[in-house]
Amino acid sequence: MPSAKKEVKISLKTKEKSRALVLARQHKVKFDALFEALREISPMDRGQPLSFDELSFKQQQSAMLQQRAVETIQDQQYTQQLFFLFERKDRIKNTFNNIEALQNYSLTDIDLSTIDKINHFIAIVDLLSDETLSDPAPYIEQIHWKPAPKEMNYHTRTGGIAKEIKFNRMVIKRNKQPEKQITNPTQLKRQSTIARKNVGKTLVGLLNSEINTGETAALRTQADDIHHSEDVILEGVTLDNEQDVINFAKLCSLLEKGDSVSLADLNQVSRPVVVSKHMHKMSEIFKKFYKERSSEWKSEKTKTTNLSIYDSFIEITGDIFGTELNYEHCRDYIEVLQKLPANRNKLKQFKDKTINEIFDMEGSFKPMSKQNVNKYVRRLSEAFGWAKQRKFIPDNDFKEMRVKDKNEKVRAQDQRQRFNDKDLNSIFNSDDYIKAKHNRAFKHWLPLLGLYSGARLEELCQLRLEDVRREGGIWVIDINDKEDKRLKTPNSKRLVPIHKTLIKLGFIKYVEHLKLCFKDGVLLTNHVFPDITKGRDGYGHNPTKRFDAYLANINIREKGKSFHSFRHTFADERKQQRKNPVMTAELIGHKVDSETQGRYGKDYAISTKKKELDEYEPLSSKQIKNISPFLIWAELCPQNTTRASFPLVSKNKFINKSKLLKEALKNKIFIK
Repeated sequence: MPSAKKEVKISLKTKEKSRALVLARQHKVKFDALFEALREISPMDRGQPLSFDELSFKQQQSAMLQQRAVETIQDQQYTQQLFFLFERKDRIKNTFNNIEALQNYSLTDIDLSTIDKINHFIAIVDLLSDETLSDPAPYIEQIHWKPAPKEMNYHTRTGGIAKEIKFNRMVIKRNKQPEKQITNPTQLKRQSTIARKNVGKTLVGLLNSEINTGETAALRTQADDIHHSEDVILEGVTLDNEQDVINFAKLCSLLEKGDSVSLADLNQVSRPVVVSKHMHKMSEIFKKFYKERSSEWKSEKTKTTNLSIYDSFIEITGDIFGTELNYEHCRDYIEVLQKLPANRNKLKQFKDKTINEIFDMEGSFKPMSKQNVNKYVRRLSEAFGWAKQRKFIPDNDFKEMRVKDKNEKVRAQDQRQRFNDKDLNSIFNSDDYIKAKHNRAFKHWLPLLGLYSGARLEELCQLRLEDVRREGGIWVIDINDKEDKRLKTPNSKRLVPIHKTLIKLGFIKYVEHLKLCFKDGVLLTNHVFPDITKGRDGYGHNPTKRFDAYLANINIREKGKSFHSFRHTFADERKQQRKNPVMTAELIGHKVDSETQGRYGKDYAISTKKKELDEYEPLSSKQIKNISPFLIWAELCPQNTTRASFPLVSKNKFINKSKLLKEALKNKIFIK
């Protein structure tokens, strides 16, 4: 009858007829087994109970079956009540947060050891969540607390009901306890009671952690068909309904009893992902790589950029396990990256927007350049190569991946151009050089040093006074990574003889003057260029921008021309003159390609380098003659001397007259 069906659905707490019938059949089987066991016990036995050991084998089996049926029904009822508890997790959270008397307590302070106590607490939570409730005190007094509850005051607010329960990560520890042999109903009852309490304690602990922190604590259990030396992790466990909670509770019960558990048992819980403890997610791999390699990246910009690149990969592909990584992930990442704007995390218009939301804005921004995409790929390839060596990922699919730019068919050696004779004349024939208008030391000396040494800008900007010294009677620049200096490669560490033209133009006199000032305490820093302010990307950050502006001011605007063009000029001049390529590599700090020369050959003698370097003459004698010497600021004069003793000290160039210079030399000089 319809009314009977309705009663069945209500009594079994389900709104679905099919679900109600399944539960009813399950209960019928259990009760039939129980009644059958009871019928097999004779009236005499029931009237005069014997001890378990005095029963016949058949009677013992019947008694065990009877007790097992009783425990099974209690397990079912207990897990159902636990589900109702989980279902109200938001209400419970709001109750503890908003009722003043409960704010110092948590779910673990309440006695939930039996079905009746759980049911009692659920009823109280429902009552405390009533918006019309004016005084919660009478209901709080009815809560079954564990020993020694504290005094309480009262206040309330309502909450909602959770639709599902999720466990983001469950660690399974393989540490199986020896199984105890069950020989009588009393032992069976005791073990089942203990198991139910442990299950309840485990689930309430997980729920309590989620209520208090928003995150589910790791649950340590065991699995039988996994290698004994391995732990595993369950990812994405979701308990959508009552049956899921019951299955999960049964699984916990088996584990608590020490029974065998297989992956098939684990898969009943919303098909979790099972992985070895030796497997790592990509976020963990990037974190390990960064921790090991970041000390080699002395630029804060490099560290920040790399972290941003790693985050972009996880955002696009998802935080997958390294063993799941394949070619398709890398290919799809590049495809998505090419459609995104550069520096999107820095631009206000893209802030807090998802990738799909940015795609909807297509046409309103310029996509990331192919060059920038390839930079991302190179940085990821470095991390993936490291991860492959450590068996975290199967392969480095980024190794051979690059984005081709059809609109830019430029050879690698042409991407950065050298300065031609006209460029060099414009650079060193300006009023700044001819009429000594440079007010900053680095603006005067860095271009000359770059032209005559082929050194990188950062290598020159970070020089210390002791790095300019005599080696075997020859003045050299010692390019090293001492203090906070950084080098691009191990081959960058080298001794470079100082060109005769630099000595003629007064570079050694300039350095020696600063050494005297440093010795006398007038100069408080040992930097060759004390007027350089270290920027985000190192000492070369600000000089790079200044030189680019200088080139634009003298109308050298050709793409690919920058300070680095001095290095290309140096290398190309030697190539055109058919000079020794091994010598060139040593002078500019490149790796020697030849196995014989590189691995077995020693560096050239400083005297040999000096002789060959002085043969390099990029500027004519007339151009050199027109360059005026750089005059040092009036305040930088050694103590107990006069300016007349030092012709390189200017009489009318003062630090205090320039706001930018004063800021750059702040705390670097002592002014009397």
